[in-house]
Amino acid sequence: MAEFSAPFDGSSIATELQWSRNARRWGLDGVHANDPASTALKVTASGTTTVTVAAGMAFVNGFYYHLDTTKNLAVPTNSGGAARVDLVVLRADQAANKVTAEYKPGGATAPPLTQVEDGVWEIPLAQCTVTAGSGVVTAANAVDRRYLTGRGVMPSIPGSRPPSIKNQLLIEDSNLYIGDGAGWLWLAGPGVAESWYTPSWTAGTGSDTVAINWGAGSENIGHYQVVGRRVDLTIQLTPTGNPPAYDGPIGVSLPPGLPATLKHRSLFTWAFTSSNNEGSAVGVGMLFPSESQTKIGRLRYGATNGVSTSSAVNSINMLTNSPFNIRANDVLFIDGSYWLA
Repeated sequence: MAEFSAPFDGSSIATELQWSRNARRWGLDGVHANDPASTALKVTASGTTTVTVAAGMAFVNGFYYHLDTTKNLAVPTNSGGAARVDLVVLRADQAANKVTAEYKPGGATAPPLTQVEDGVWEIPLAQCTVTAGSGVVTAANAVDRRYLTGRGVMPSIPGSRPPSIKNQLLIEDSNLYIGDGAGWLWLAGPGVAESWYTPSWTAGTGSDTVAINWGAGSENIGHYQVVGRRVDLTIQLTPTGNPPAYDGPIGVSLPPGLPATLKHRSLFTWAFTSSNNEGSAVGVGMLFPSESQTKIGRLRYGATNGVSTSSAVNSINMLTNSPFNIRANDVLFIDGSYWLA
């Protein structure tokens, strides 16, 4: 098996194909433009026998192209009886040793692009439709088909960002931003891929906290993902046993190493379904960061002290045996999100 590497003293890039294979890793095929509104190499028509390619730069199969002024391309007459669909292309021709803008006639559909790695390689700039018996392209019949290519993601030092460039990506302190031409807009931050853990369940608070044993072989699943500084969390419990009737509120641990912020209480939805003929209910799970930043501290449901519209409303903690005796085959589901410390 032959090996090749370059450029070194005594081992140069000697052929166009070697250059193409090397240079195409620097930039993708396309017109150099960060914004679709850019006119770089854009094709326009005005109902005449030519179309116009604007100035601009591009990469084509690893070769650089620069048009420093407008270029007019002749439109061949359509002598057929139906509309003809053509292309304007950038053509890199390794036999001719050049990249040029060319008008490429088609037929009932646009002609296929020629893309031979060591020969002719084309990328589209526009699609033009010529009506039967005509040799002109109207403005409406010249449709933009440019591939666009821009810079890679720019690194940035905090406090020293460059001016915003529209549609340019920037990364700073592992956060990703996009430019809109006026400023840098946050897109995403470092997170954690979809992950699993085994939640720990407790009853009570402070020094009165005890661990809840739901029975050997219980389904006890925590499923989470971190997006930026937000944690999306789902917990599902199906006991195999019946724990004691603890008089403290049920709590359940958050994913390890991902404590909640002290700034506010996050809320979760919980749903309970009894498989022991005790009905079902939904309620709200609450974080009490002042007590613990590492667990959901309460599962609460709304209740009143009467049946009239003036009856007082209160939220009540769900316990292991109240208002349901949570035991084997019951299902408790918790879903929501919270912000990291």
